[in-house]
Amino acid sequence: MPSTKRTILFAAASVIALTGAQAVAQESRSVDIITVTAQKREQGIQDVPVAVTAYGETQLTNAGVHDLKDLAIISPGLNVTSTTSEFVTTARIRGIGTVGDNPGLESSVGIVIDGVPRARNGVGFNDLGELERIEVLRGPQGTLFGANTTAGIINVVTKRPEFEFGYNTELTYVGGDTSGWGAAASITGPITDRIAARVYGATRQRDGYQTVEPFGGPRTQTEDGDQNFFTFRGQVLIDFTDHVNLLLSADITERDENCCGAPSITSGATAGIINALVPGGRPMPGSEDPFSRTLQANRSNGQEITDQGFSAQLNWEFDNFDMTAILSDRTYELRSGQDTDFTGADIVFRDISNNTFDFGNTTFELRFSGATENVDWMFGSYYSSEDLVRRDAIQMGAHFDTYLSLLGSGGASISTVVDLANGLAGLSAFLGNPVPGYVPLFPTQGAPLGGGNPLGDTFGQDGESLSFFTHNTWHLTDSTDISFGLRHTTTQKTATFDFGESSVPACDVWEHAFGDALDFSTAGNQALLSAFSGASGVSVADLAQFGTFTCLPFSRDVFARIDNTQTLEENEFSGLLSLSHRFNDDLLMYGTYSHGYKAGGFNLDRFTQAGDSAVNFTSVLASPSSYPARFDPETVDSFEIGIKTEWANDSLLANFYLFQSQFDTYQLNTFNGIAFFVTSIDGASTQGAEMELLWLPESMPGLTMQGGITYADASYDEFAPTGTPDVDVLSGRNFSLAPEWYASSSVTYNGTFGENMTWLAHLDARYMSEQNTGSDLDPEKIQEAYTLFNGRVGIGAADETWSLELWGRNLTDEDYLQVGFDGPFQPGSFNGFLGTPRSWGITLRARR
Repeated sequence: MPSTKRTILFAAASVIALTGAQAVAQESRSVDIITVTAQKREQGIQDVPVAVTAYGETQLTNAGVHDLKDLAIISPGLNVTSTTSEFVTTARIRGIGTVGDNPGLESSVGIVIDGVPRARNGVGFNDLGELERIEVLRGPQGTLFGANTTAGIINVVTKRPEFEFGYNTELTYVGGDTSGWGAAASITGPITDRIAARVYGATRQRDGYQTVEPFGGPRTQTEDGDQNFFTFRGQVLIDFTDHVNLLLSADITERDENCCGAPSITSGATAGIINALVPGGRPMPGSEDPFSRTLQANRSNGQEITDQGFSAQLNWEFDNFDMTAILSDRTYELRSGQDTDFTGADIVFRDISNNTFDFGNTTFELRFSGATENVDWMFGSYYSSEDLVRRDAIQMGAHFDTYLSLLGSGGASISTVVDLANGLAGLSAFLGNPVPGYVPLFPTQGAPLGGGNPLGDTFGQDGESLSFFTHNTWHLTDSTDISFGLRHTTTQKTATFDFGESSVPACDVWEHAFGDALDFSTAGNQALLSAFSGASGVSVADLAQFGTFTCLPFSRDVFARIDNTQTLEENEFSGLLSLSHRFNDDLLMYGTYSHGYKAGGFNLDRFTQAGDSAVNFTSVLASPSSYPARFDPETVDSFEIGIKTEWANDSLLANFYLFQSQFDTYQLNTFNGIAFFVTSIDGASTQGAEMELLWLPESMPGLTMQGGITYADASYDEFAPTGTPDVDVLSGRNFSLAPEWYASSSVTYNGTFGENMTWLAHLDARYMSEQNTGSDLDPEKIQEAYTLFNGRVGIGAADETWSLELWGRNLTDEDYLQVGFDGPFQPGSFNGFLGTPRSWGITLRARR
């Protein structure tokens, strides 16, 4: 504990070089001049009754922020993790977030880039281009930023075109285990006296920081975690008059990378079976060394991503009010492969050719704002239309049949799958229910290579959302304000489930004998199990379990019988009520109540468990539309008290917040080692306190310090046992990936030497207390407290025309676990997605 306390004290006493404060000239150093658009109008950060922190261009550059994952190290209360692909990236604020493996789930933390919401976290984690600032708003933001923001908002503002010519170039060399390079360039300037443009392009290449043992393939790549992408952004600003302007923007990003392998963190008894099939295919118990960053994977996890879009923003200043209209259209395409068993054995895999995700989203927002003597008002509407198509195909590898046979026989037989299938087929024929055209199976024929779900399933979801909102501030006195916001959202979604035929001969026998529903609890099937137990010498319980493993979700033909379409419609209100009072120029206090809402949806997957209950396939076969894919909306009531203060002639900012959020329902997506299933937890909460500091010391004009600490207790309410262990274990316990303590800090010093030279020194740090990284809270997935340090030193011209910087990330090469999960089809084994190791580089910039 002493080291933990020292780290927290260091974080609080140190710093982060904020934002707009460094973006202005030295003579204007004051916390008073920091502006944000947290309420969709420019305001001083200390005048906004919202827990918001802003990070400006200089600080983001010093911290090496290129995408939103980089932001976590400087933003207290923010946690960002990535798992099976770049799309599966999840942001959490104050312990609240939505696991991104299932695209049917929308995000609790909203991401808005240049006024355009990104409908899923994963589609917002690309290179952000030239940044003006990033604002992190904590707590529900369901009035101005719409539904699906029950935890907060990350609001990104990029640079706009300028009417003065300028350019910026950047070359980076990356050394160490993640060697690579990067290049970026932009140019801006006038086309006419009323039209300006900005063009930005970047490419980044990096070797993988994990070594892969492919065991003869078919995988040939021996690295994982590499980087290879290109991005381009173009903007045109048209000033029709001094009061009317139009900003047109278009961008495209393409990635072709290998992501994301997960080494073994704990190996169970099944490791011996895997090593019998492929020596070295998984570390044996006691020999796990995940941070050697050596993976066992015989199948490719290549990913190909194309993210592109267009937006148009019209701003019109009338005599008594302003109008803003934003139209956007975006598409996101993902093609990804996966070694789904995460071992060197060829058990199960996804091929890049038939595992895809395509997402289209069109949005339009229209809002009007103005002010009278006593009221600042705003009202508007927002429309969103999305079109989502997911194709998913899990196939069996060459070792699946043998692996399952050895698993079911305790290592005694390599033919258990076909022996039991042949025996069951014979018994079924004896009882007068022969399997049509059945030919006895030989070893490896029961679950052959390529079997499973080779053609894949296609899930579609069309959604429309229409909302009307208003946000108003009534100035009761010169010092007291009441803010009121209300939003009504109508959401309609239609989901289609088109399941492909499976190709697993052994499972065909089980489904024929026991029925497509594979319900072993019925009286007839219990009698058949007893008869089969007597004939085979295997216990009834073991036979039922083996039948379940032979007929895993991707092996079952029952799904092909339940193609269906489902719809939902929701009408919800969200909003806030806030009272703020400024006691003097340097002290503001406020209290806010807000109600947030995140839409329900559909679990776009094959699953045999929905929430806390097993799927009743007998009922589903009778009525395919009853397939329990739908899950409930997420709603939250939140209370926040904030105190915003300034000290020492406006050179020191110190803000304090207390918060409590109570969820009536909380959407959870969890993995039980076989499949993902969505659970709506009845009752969850997060509560705690935050402090943030910013110091711009008058006596040292080159020094900037900022820090923040968040304490958040995020937990599930206690609930009655459901009978489902993976759900019941959550009752009354803390959320996964929700440490109680976050602390971020940084210090920056800009100095001069000679007449025309400057130098820079920057250090930032991030502390997180112990957390469980697995959604089912297994103890093997606990990550102990850790601290990360990033640093940067550099020299440059006083007129900023050039600079040369040496930087490092994760300077102490801290080993830490991002997310832990059950080893697929390997009871007692666990794998993990790791944090990135130490890296360093040199960056040369030239600008005008």
